[in-house]
Amino acid sequence: LFHSYSSIFAFALMGILFAKLFWNLVQPRMDFYNELWAPVYLLVHGQSPYDTTSLNTILPAAWFPMAIGFFFPLGWLPEETANYGWFVFCVVELGMIIYIAQGKKRSLYNTGILTFLSLFFPATLYHFFIGQISLTVTLCLVLAVHLAQKDRHWLSAFFIALAVSKPHLALLTVLGLSFIYFQKDKWKGMFSFWGRVAIFALAMCIPLFVAYPNWIPDALHAMTQNPIWSYPSLFVLFERYFEKWGYLLWILTTIITIGINHSLWKKLSPVNAAYWSLALAPLVSPYVGSWDFVILLPLTIFIFVSIDWKRKVALIIFYAIAWYQMAQIQALEVSHN
Repeated sequence: LFHSYSSIFAFALMGILFAKLFWNLVQPRMDFYNELWAPVYLLVHGQSPYDTTSLNTILPAAWFPMAIGFFFPLGWLPEETANYGWFVFCVVELGMIIYIAQGKKRSLYNTGILTFLSLFFPATLYHFFIGQISLTVTLCLVLAVHLAQKDRHWLSAFFIALAVSKPHLALLTVLGLSFIYFQKDKWKGMFSFWGRVAIFALAMCIPLFVAYPNWIPDALHAMTQNPIWSYPSLFVLFERYFEKWGYLLWILTTIITIGINHSLWKKLSPVNAAYWSLALAPLVSPYVGSWDFVILLPLTIFIFVSIDWKRKVALIIFYAIAWYQMAQIQALEVSHN
């Protein structure tokens, strides 16, 4: 109990200090505005959530409708209030990820070190800066696997449905859970799992159907209008350096990664396998932003608490090297930061 309560206190204290220090990191008219606040603002005013041109958004809304339907009450808040509220919400979500991923090896000093490393992870900082939803997706997938282990199948499906707001990050975890349900009750178990997820996904879309029934054509249009950037994904990198052969390399990499993912779910506990699925997700996703790499945190946290102090030091050194390299990339003019 001491380590549990002290860990919560440690993160709360560091989280408050971080929020105070980086309060000005939160910027208006970034992804939170383009992808969530503008759509839900229009939704609660009876307009199409996926036609945001009237609000002068920089980019079209591309998050899946489950996120818009679930978070639609944000549309009743002023933009600035919602923006800072989302920042605090994401900090709390990060704390929950750190707390849960440590499992039974949770301790005060582990929490202190991991909180510092996680808060200052470049992907985390950029996530806060633009107001992304990847921490929400990561937490939902972590919660879903833990709840499935406790036979809370409907609640687990609820979190999966919300996580699929970014399907490219959730794919491998959903495949792993599908395998677990198949092992338990064959096809019936797997299809029941998919059915529960589908029910919650549709339920989250109800506010869109009620407020603006004809939202689907606008959604399909908006999701195909995002410009093509140099995403840090193997799909983009292979195509850039190997041209047409790059597509074949990406397909092979995806097949191998899915095979590794399946093997991990066969050999490891579902929770441990899920952390690996999260970390492997960027390898198979054709679309992934630098902020999406917060999905590496659960596995990093789990590994950190599972190794001895010498390997902890080595991991921190590796983290520092990676942090420096990532910071250099972010500082480049072509990064548009």
